[in-house]
Amino acid sequence: MDEFKELLAERFGAHRVDEYTSKYTDIELIRIKLELTSYPVTIILTNGLRNYSMPVPEKFKEQEHVELCFCLPSYWDLSATENENMQWPLKWLDKLTKHLIEKETWYGPGHTFVNGSPPQPFSQMMKPNHLILLEPIKLEEHLSPLQTSEKTIHFLAIVPIYEQEFDIKMAKGFGKFSRKFRARNANEIVDDFRENIYASRFRIF
Repeated sequence: MDEFKELLAERFGAHRVDEYTSKYTDIELIRIKLELTSYPVTIILTNGLRNYSMPVPEKFKEQEHVELCFCLPSYWDLSATENENMQWPLKWLDKLTKHLIEKETWYGPGHTFVNGSPPQPFSQMMKPNHLILLEPIKLEEHLSPLQTSEKTIHFLAIVPIYEQEFDIKMAKGFGKFSRKFRARNANEIVDDFRENIYASRFRIF
């Protein structure tokens, strides 16, 4: 077991951490089964992206080593390998990991990605058509930076967002978007049923 996985086992418990493979990606992944107070969550985490040192700007000088993750709710069935409603996160982990390294670029909080041109929903269930990278919110303590003998590894959660959310984030800035996102009790756990944070809470029938 390498140092990174050993540290994850210390943090979460060895019985919760295992390697994960999928026919939709050839990158190395780790699965963490986490029982929160009210419901379980499965974290699917890249395993090795940390070895790439991102050319980050000065503002993110100490965050050049990252691993990406999706935080999936209890109803998410990754064993349903032919169900696109369940498998699209694995495809995006593969896509984002390879893009980062091949383009020799960097990722940080607030970076966004579009699903197709024109934008398309991620699945029949997942209506948002963009992704945003966020520092963990609900799992802030669980996915706090991990210190190895050589580097500090930061975790970035991949979160689906609606096109209107993307447009307003681009127009008003990530700071305002982030505050609104948190104010509406949204977080990094993928939710097929999450409403647009800019949708009115008052409906006229």
